[in-house]
Amino acid sequence: MAGRGHRLGAPLVALACLVVLIPAARAHDAGDGSPTAAEIARTQPPIAGSEEFMRALLPAMRAGLSEADGARVVAIGAALAARDAARAGRGFGGPAAAEYHRWRAERALLAFVDGRAERIDLDYRAGAAPIVAPPVGIDGQTGLAILSVRMPGAGERFVVHDMNLASERDHAPLTIPVAQGGRTVVLLRIEQLPADSSVVVVRLQPPAGPLLLASLTFAARPMGQLAVTVRDERDRPAPVLMRLTSVDGARLWEPAGSVDYREMMNAITSLPIYGPGRGYPVWIPLRHQGSYWVVPGPFDMAIPAGDWEIQIVRGPEYAPVRRTVRVPEAGRASADIRLRRWVRMADRGWFSGDDHVHSRLMHSEDADKLLAFCRAVDLNVCNVLEMGDPARTWYPQRGFGPAFRAHLGDHWLVPGQEDPRSALGHAIGLNLTARVRDTSRYLLNDWVAGEIHRQGGLYGHTHVGSGVKELLTEREMALYAPFGIVDFASVMQAGLGTSLYYDFLNLGYRITATAGSDTPYGGTIGAVRTYAYCGRGRFNPDRWFDAVRAGRTFISNGVMVELTVGGKLPGEALQVRPGQTVRVRARAFGLPGEWAPRRLEVVVLGRTARAVEARGPAGADLAIDLPLPTGQGGWVVARAWGEDGSEALTNPVWLESEGFRSWSVADAPEIIARQMATLDEIDAALTTASAEAAQPGRELDTYTHSIADRAPEVRERIARARAEYRALLELAGAERRKIEAPGSN
Repeated sequence: MAGRGHRLGAPLVALACLVVLIPAARAHDAGDGSPTAAEIARTQPPIAGSEEFMRALLPAMRAGLSEADGARVVAIGAALAARDAARAGRGFGGPAAAEYHRWRAERALLAFVDGRAERIDLDYRAGAAPIVAPPVGIDGQTGLAILSVRMPGAGERFVVHDMNLASERDHAPLTIPVAQGGRTVVLLRIEQLPADSSVVVVRLQPPAGPLLLASLTFAARPMGQLAVTVRDERDRPAPVLMRLTSVDGARLWEPAGSVDYREMMNAITSLPIYGPGRGYPVWIPLRHQGSYWVVPGPFDMAIPAGDWEIQIVRGPEYAPVRRTVRVPEAGRASADIRLRRWVRMADRGWFSGDDHVHSRLMHSEDADKLLAFCRAVDLNVCNVLEMGDPARTWYPQRGFGPAFRAHLGDHWLVPGQEDPRSALGHAIGLNLTARVRDTSRYLLNDWVAGEIHRQGGLYGHTHVGSGVKELLTEREMALYAPFGIVDFASVMQAGLGTSLYYDFLNLGYRITATAGSDTPYGGTIGAVRTYAYCGRGRFNPDRWFDAVRAGRTFISNGVMVELTVGGKLPGEALQVRPGQTVRVRARAFGLPGEWAPRRLEVVVLGRTARAVEARGPAGADLAIDLPLPTGQGGWVVARAWGEDGSEALTNPVWLESEGFRSWSVADAPEIIARQMATLDEIDAALTTASAEAAQPGRELDTYTHSIADRAPEVRERIARARAEYRALLELAGAERRKIEAPGSN
């Protein structure tokens, strides 16, 4: 059972997951999460100043949060995210829906204000006598105070007011505008808060009527000093992901010197999903969930006195840390923490990468910050993706190609792109030498893939494992997989999803399984990772990309997995004869007490051939040694689950039998029928967009125009894809007859 200092994690993580997986997927992409007519009917008019108040509260409120307050702050962010998405026309309905989500955000804000224990209440309804407010405690790191002023009358108003207590320039900071009647809620952002107790006389100024005075007492909490040093297994200072939580108050506190990524990541998104502060959500391992900050090295900071829990994660090859430190009033506490690496996958030839990270990368400061993140999670290759849609791009890169990479040791940043993002899903280009973007060819992904391949790069589809219909991944896969242009499919993001991926393996398409976090939309860099077998010797990212191209990969967010089939590694092919038996060896391993394996499966053509489970507490590893009849060929993967909820999947080993395709003859007709239905869906979308574009005088968005403008060319590609699927259907029939013929094995 988690201690009191961990209480904040559950509501924040649960709500953050809701925000990331639903609003983020839709607002970042496309879809319709509109409220019902009944919900819209409940919408109330806006409260003056509420949006400015919420936008100021979300990034600033990074300490002093109780469990309930933390949940309410995240609820505000979730509703604002949906409102922004509806405003921008990227799901969640139109203007009426945007107003509904605004109202939801205001309701969450009122619940936050009314439930806030540390609130200054001034009530002038009984008269205008000077008021001395009771002292209110202020955390020096936030400098936030909420003031509620009630005047005769009804109504609500929100105000954001900055106050610098060290300045003597003028009295303006001490004059706070309030409404003539009703309640005014003021977010005071206090700079230069003196230690101990400070008495401040403020002027409350309604639009008409007398100036009101109030004496406010701000009591800075008793402080102590905390020094933390984290060292790796070689006794070197190590960057890590860290969170500090007060044991008694369940408050999050931002570690001193933590790296600020807001201008590079968060400020670019339309989603205020990362509150409080600069922390990023960690979902795996389960026992250590919560918001973490990138801490690049030792720090020494003032912090409220009391017991503080330090939690550290550094990727799946290190044991997490949880330690409690008591900070005395006006005293000093220190923690010297030594990390334990339980495995070094690079020593086995496996190097980690994240295929999907969004960040501005325009100069050396950006590069230094991103490299600190990569080192903090022990990631070898971070693919930093510019993001585009038919109208524009985001997360600018200073350039593409080897000259614009950055690295520190074996940690590398490599620019790439997530573009196109369209009615046909989202495509990724890795290891580029130049941006590939031509809006006159938008939706023509075969042209994009051809340009990427000419550069020596990799083309793939992302969100393949999400299972979120609004991401339109099924369209992209159905249309472009038959062209043989897809190098990889990112099947692990927040979690692992294999259904769509297995369908295309069962049609014989050799697409490499990869994983990408979709930071900042999906949590921390390296939360999920692609391990690529590069062998021994000096590492560079070109070796990693070559391994991904060859399919020598497994993907994981914790538990590790190995597979050989007849001595072949994932991505390799084994020549077999009908009726032959081959030896399959699979192993899952992990850290006991954290992500040790609880289940391991060998999967053949999408079906479990054998599974083993841990008996009692999960141990260090699980293994399968299976004699497998090869039939007429096919593919084999190993899949594992860890005790912490983590998952892992190998890329296939392919079984090749002369005269047969490596696929599932039995499943092919049903899978092909699904792809044909998806092509029908694409055709219908083209028809709808074309009809809207043909309406005279109608103002159209760029997204709809891009579909209508490319409709004839996309239909040509649909016809080609249908022909490929019909050819596969005929081949399946021919192979089935060959298998069923007398004397066949």
